[in-house]
Amino acid sequence: RLAEGVRCAVRGWGLEMCAKDPKWYSNSVTAIVVPEGFDARDVMHYAYHRYNLSLGAGLSEVLGKVFRIGHLGDLNELMLASAITGSEMSLLDAGIKVTPGSGIAAASEYWRKTAAPLAPRA
Repeated sequence: RLAEGVRCAVRGWGLEMCAKDPKWYSNSVTAIVVPEGFDARDVMHYAYHRYNLSLGAGLSEVLGKVFRIGHLGDLNELMLASAITGSEMSLLDAGIKVTPGSGIAAASEYWRKTAAPLAPRA
């Protein structure tokens, strides 16, 4: 569920995931492809140096083409919301045209709709 929220954010940005088919989606990390002509290392640089956010790098053939958001371990929606927001700000800082707020809006709406129902108030 947390991973799907990140994937919703990627779709909200209008970007692609490295895993092209849902059967390859990972519940531990999402690799996001930056548009042609951009370098994912710039996104990671802004994230780290401006916002103290560590994003994963692409390795081997995808070096500079993708950055990764991890979603494994002791996390919740609000922790991932900060990673999504920081990534979105860093995408914009790197010159990649995404609509501000689009990624976090998509993720938060998904998480809100799929949250466990609350017990009635006493």
